[in-house]
Amino acid sequence: MVAPKIDAYDSIQQYCRMLGHKVPFTYCRSMNSGLPCRNTLDCWKNVFAVEDFVNSFYSEEEISLFLKPPRPKLAQIYEIMAKAKKSSPKK
Repeated sequence: MVAPKIDAYDSIQQYCRMLGHKVPFTYCRSMNSGLPCRNTLDCWKNVFAVEDFVNSFYSEEEISLFLKPPRPKLAQIYEIMAKAKKSSPKK
């Protein structure tokens, strides 16, 4: 049996709950700095054997990285504000 290529499912489209429209699998598997979206396993589980796909092409470290829960929004906002404050010109 020949193993599938990483781009074997790229043209299949699925509705994305985060974006609100259909996206191809290629987007889902690479939108997170080259790693899959954290919702990929859930969104694609009824379309093809996405868990087998992920285990075939990504290391355990990569999988745990993209499945890691996002930081709280408030923490992200504070970080952006701090960066903006540091980079703004002094008067």
